[in-house]
Amino acid sequence: MDSITQGLLGATTFALVKDKDLGKKSLLIGAIAGTLPDLDVFLAPFFNDIEFLTIHRSVSHSIGLAVILSLFLGEVFFRIYKKKQSRRSWNVAFFLAIFTHSLLDWCTTYGTKLVSPFSDHLFSLNSIHVFDPLYTMILISGILIHLVKTRKNLSSGALKCALIMSTGYLMLGIISKNHAYFHFKTQLENDNIAYEDILVSPTPLNIFLWHGIVKQENGFQFSTYSIFDRKKPVKFQFVQSDNEVLEEVKNERLINYYLDYTQGFPLVKRESNSDIKIYAIKYGPINYFGKPEFVYPLSFNLNNLSEEFIKIDYSRNQRGPVKNYKNLFKRILGR
Repeated sequence: MDSITQGLLGATTFALVKDKDLGKKSLLIGAIAGTLPDLDVFLAPFFNDIEFLTIHRSVSHSIGLAVILSLFLGEVFFRIYKKKQSRRSWNVAFFLAIFTHSLLDWCTTYGTKLVSPFSDHLFSLNSIHVFDPLYTMILISGILIHLVKTRKNLSSGALKCALIMSTGYLMLGIISKNHAYFHFKTQLENDNIAYEDILVSPTPLNIFLWHGIVKQENGFQFSTYSIFDRKKPVKFQFVQSDNEVLEEVKNERLINYYLDYTQGFPLVKRESNSDIKIYAIKYGPINYFGKPEFVYPLSFNLNNLSEEFIKIDYSRNQRGPVKNYKNLFKRILGR
């Protein structure tokens, strides 16, 4: 998720433990703690774009580092406040603020290496987009009420309510995703379409419209489903993938890094005899009507596999995950 939302979640969880001891100051400390895992972005200048995909959301987002940081910061603040508050309360507050960051990222499509460095597996529930304003507003509302209310029981109650509602929103996203998965799977069976795997991914700004990405031997089927579609038939569009290229580059370090990032859903396009683009289609197309379109592919030439020429292509004018927001809202409403 975005850093603002992560800071709000950190502030909420930290204050639930330490508000009685610190007052409103607990919100600031919690907000800072909640953004600590994303400090790995400062490592970006030391790696190229592809290498950084393997660094971001790895050790910095792991449960192991969350434990270490919470013990360290808990001890530091325990001593700063001259041992007037229990060491355990500091440890718990910091752990909640830091590790809920990783748990929230786990819900997104990007993926989080929760058990790094012991495993590079990307855990991802694909149940909420990296930017969901409604989830953010729930947390903001709870914090604002907490700041305005003078009676402690009311202010702490606002934080509890915000945390319960925001967690409920995440659960609703999982339910909505499973509902969409059922419709995609049912339609594939009705159409007698053979497939290897189905990935259901969220679309931006909501938990109602979902991408259905169906992996086949020689390509992918793409579709969308909104819970407001009701029983409307799902229509798939096929895009061929030139998978034979992968055998030719199986020993290339950077390409393998990128393939790991795609989590088994790479769309390979041979643009000429040697110019290749690989798209991480786990996020779904940027458009919701017409032929599926994608951005930011890994780009390279088979005749020159020097690492300096293997890059993520950011040259297109398209910025962000949506081509047309009007079409996005239109599709969310089931049109």
